[in-house]
Amino acid sequence: MRSIIELAKKTADRYAGANAIEIAENLGIKVWFRKLGSLKGFYLSENGIKYIVINEALTDRMKEVVCAHELGHALLHSELSAGMMRETTLFLSNNKTEREANLFAASLLISDSEILYALENENSLSAVSSALGYPCEFIAYKIKALNSEGYKFNVSEINDDFLKE
Repeated sequence: MRSIIELAKKTADRYAGANAIEIAENLGIKVWFRKLGSLKGFYLSENGIKYIVINEALTDRMKEVVCAHELGHALLHSELSAGMMRETTLFLSNNKTEREANLFAASLLISDSEILYALENENSLSAVSSALGYPCEFIAYKIKALNSEGYKFNVSEINDDFLKE
């Protein structure tokens, strides 16, 4: 867990101010937007060329979340390039590689100072989610990352499989 969080932080620091799509492109990964039906996106590596394909129908915020998630796969699981993110796989808690990609994405997109400020100034997880513009379940991954660094926030009531329903 710690190494994933550190990789995300180093990546965010290296490309300060860039969004996940820009970061992927700066790393030489081609990012394409396509009509994918219920598929949110996927990472693919063919003939030494890396691709992240994102459903063009998603909101801008979800495109960035999906890109960060797939970037996590590209950096952490490049040997598993056939996985596709469907409605039921984003935030899927029973798959180790999906959890790792989600942890990477949340750690990349949400800075410690940003989440700590929101947690200090909001009175509920839904208010933090609203303030930061990410789903509660995505916020929960960032809080779990903070907890791995010694914080003691309670996120046990969060459903990791929220997109499956």
